[in-house]
Formats: sequence, structure tokens, C-alpha cells
Amino acid sequence: MRPIITFTYMTTTRLEPSSGAHDALAAPPRPGGALGRVDTICFLIAAIVVLDTLGAVAMGGVQTMSWLLIVAVLFFFPAGLVVAELGSTFPDQGGPYRWVRLAFGRRAGAFVALSYWGDTTVWVGGSLAITAVAVVDHLIVEVAGIAAIVLAVAFIWVATLLAAAPLRTGRRFPVIGAAVQVGLLAVFTTTVGLYAVRHGVQGVTVFDAIPSWAGALVVAPVLVYSFLGLELPSAAAGEMKDPQADVPAAIARAGMIVTILYSVPILAILLVVPAAERTGLTGFIDAIDTVFTVYGPAAGAMRTLAGIAFVWVLLTNAQTWLIGSTRAQAVASADGAGPAALGRIADRTGTPLRSTTISGIGATVTALAAFAVAGNDNDTHFVLVLSVSIAMLAMSNLLVFPSLVRLRISHADLVRPYRVPGGAIGAWLASGLATGWVALAIVAVLWPGLGTSSPDAHLPPGFVGNRLGFVVAQFIPLVLVGATAVLFAHTGERRSHRMPVVTSPEATVTSP
Repeated sequence: MRPIITFTYMTTTRLEPSSGAHDALAAPPRPGGALGRVDTICFLIAAIVVLDTLGAVAMGGVQTMSWLLIVAVLFFFPAGLVVAELGSTFPDQGGPYRWVRLAFGRRAGAFVALSYWGDTTVWVGGSLAITAVAVVDHLIVEVAGIAAIVLAVAFIWVATLLAAAPLRTGRRFPVIGAAVQVGLLAVFTTTVGLYAVRHGVQGVTVFDAIPSWAGALVVAPVLVYSFLGLELPSAAAGEMKDPQADVPAAIARAGMIVTILYSVPILAILLVVPAAERTGLTGFIDAIDTVFTVYGPAAGAMRTLAGIAFVWVLLTNAQTWLIGSTRAQAVASADGAGPAALGRIADRTGTPLRSTTISGIGATVTALAAFAVAGNDNDTHFVLVLSVSIAMLAMSNLLVFPSLVRLRISHADLVRPYRVPGGAIGAWLASGLATGWVALAIVAVLWPGLGTSSPDAHLPPGFVGNRLGFVVAQFIPLVLVGATAVLFAHTGERRSHRMPVVTSPEATVTSP
């Protein structure tokens, strides 16, 4: 049995990012870590390939496939290069928080950690929970009213319990989730082929695939959001066997798989679901419902099995993000960028139970509030929460990607197991492309239709003619996160910082 990784703390003085603080903040690789290379690859697949966004991406029509290729090449690839260097050079528990804290200071790090934590909470309680309800309702058994609310809350707390489990146990679920995800999409793709042979597909032309600015405003934010998450395993780097070798390798392998896993089902949705019937919430569900008719009398059983697999994938999506975001917040809090209580790690499980539990509570409140506001209008509920999640996660990455350039300068003497190719120019280019795309995602999601002749026509369902209401709904959570991050950092600066140090029966690591 592998030793359980636990956390102890020591008092330290405040360290500025430019003072060589990496040595004191680092949590080097531990013998007996829970996550190996295969675990990390599956973790990335389970975190990045989120099926709840497939319908929203397909809303852009056939040109979605062109934008998928563009975003994969100009965003996902350079983002992977950046994270590969940061994750292997700074293999610290807390990942994105550590990088930004070292590059730009504790307040910037506090914002990143809180954004990840807050975004995951809103996302799990919002778009993921409502997608799970929609999957059950459409593919397994009808649910409505109180039953839908109970199902959403149950989904949230099962995901929370999976995230709270010791990582040596919890790591198995993303592995199973990744396998189920690949299996589900393989069966779906095969079924689409059978359906196409019998019934034909939607007519498309080469001209339909020509990318446009209006199309970019619809699909680019969701595509960028869908491809974010490469940095997530690094939040648990202190619990990996060899993050310096495994992070770059896992990103390279998972990156190719992720691109394929997004491309195939999106293309299938475009081919089998009429444009007038596509919705952001049920696009993929409707496609499953449509193509599984080829199985005749067995169609009902096949839909049920697909629905069960779909819900399991959604659960592992939620689990992986809860694992990463709660650890980032726990490390930030232990470092003085949040309440000290949130930095505590449970001795029995080796996990941040407090921050995980609070995430579960917050997700539950999000779900209940969304049901109260949207009622039975699940599409409005889904679009609103997804938009907030896109803006919040993209905002945090505005600081993550530029940290590469800053740390190349401030920590130039560190050995880099992997370097973005091209020297300083390559680092600037990769960082600039990744940062530029997340900036575009933020602008496009906060102000739909920007730069088009009829911007109000791009407002999402439920907000037609009410741009002010939509903008306010987006900005309130962002302002709250920013203000809370400043408060957390300011409060932390007034107390002695308790720095996390990982110990195991085989090795003890202390800060100098």
C-alpha cells in the first residue's frame, strides 16, 4: 500500500515573488505519490472533455468545425506548451496559484485560486448539475419539479464525496471516467454512421464552413473554455509521482485525444440535428436520442445505458475540477492568500475537506438559486451559468499564461525539464497567443454580438431585449470574486503564514 500523503505546516516569514521564494514555496515530487502518468492523462481527459458544452459549441453551425481547428492550433497547442514548462519547472502543490503568486504576487495568486474555486463551485451546481438532470430526463426517466431539484443536489454531493476521498482511491474514478467517455463517444460515432446510412444527414457545403466574426463570437468563448484545464493536475503536483516528467508527457498525449474527442461528437451533432432544433443544453442529448433509433426495439435500453454513462462522465468531470480547485485554494489559504481554516488538510484522507465541503454547499446554493430564478426554463439557467463560468475561468487564466514570461526572467536559474521551444520569442508567442484567446473569450461572453451590425441579436435565450440584465448577471459574481480575493490576501498579510510541507514515511521535505 502506498503511504498516505499528509500535510504539516511551519511558520515562515513573508516572501516576495522576486526574492527566490520558489525554494521555500515548493513542494517537490514525493516518493509514493498517488498520481502516475496514466492517472494524469486520464485526469486531463476527464477534466477537459466536458460533454455539457458540446451543444453550446454546435450552436455556431458548420463553421464550428473550422473554429475548432483554429482554436486547437492557435490556443490549445500554445497553452499546452506554456503549462508543460510551468508544471515541470515548478512542480508545486497548488499549481496555478503557485505560478501566479511567484510571478505577480500574493494578491494576484489569491484571485487565481479563488477564481478556480468559485468557478468550479458555480459550474458544478449550475451547468453540470442541470445537464445531469436533462440527461436523466431525456434518456433514462422523466424528472420534473422537486424530483429534478433532488436529483441535482444528489449529483452535487456524490461528486463532492468523490473529490473528498483520499487521492490514492479517488484517482481511480477519473481513469474509469476517461474510459467510459471514450467508449460512449465511440458508440455514439458508430451509431451516427449507421444512422447516416439509413436516413442521410443534414446538407452542408464547403461555404458553410467558412469562419466569420459572428461565428467566432458564438463558439470561440465556449471552445476556449472547453480547452482550459491543462493546468489542473498541477494543482495536485505534490501528490504526483514525477510531475517534472509526467506533466509534459501527459499534456502531449492527452492533447491529441482531447481534440479528437471534441471533434467527432460536434461533427455528429451538426450532421444529425437540424439547425433549428439545436440548443446549448441538450444538443448532444438530442443527437443521442435521434441516432439511437437505428437500434429499433433495443433503442430504449441503449438510450438508458448511454444516459448512465453520460451521467458518470459528468460526475468525473465534476470530481476532477473539485480535486484541483480545492487544492489550489487550500494551498493559497495556507500561504496567507485566504482564511487559514481553508488551508487545513484532513489527517485521515490527506484532502482539503473544508474547502471541498464548502464547494459542495456553494454548488447546492447555486443549483437551488438557479431553479428558483429560471423555474422550468432550463436553457436560460444553463446559458447564464455557463457564461459566468466562462468569464470567471478565463479571467483567472489571464494571469496564468503570462506568468511563464515573468518566471523566465525572475527564476532564470532554475533547471527547466521542459522549455517552450524558440527561446524568449517562443515563450512570448505561446504566452501571448494563449492570453489573447482567453481575453477574446471574456469580451465575447460579457458583451454578446460585439462588433456585429446587430449585437442584440446575439443575446442568449431568456435575455432577448435585456442586455443590461445579462451584463449585470455576469459582472456581479466577477466583482465579488475580485473583492473577496483582495480581502483574503490583505487579511493573510496580517498574520504569520503557515506554509504547506508534504511528508511521507519515505521522505521528509522541509522549507529552507
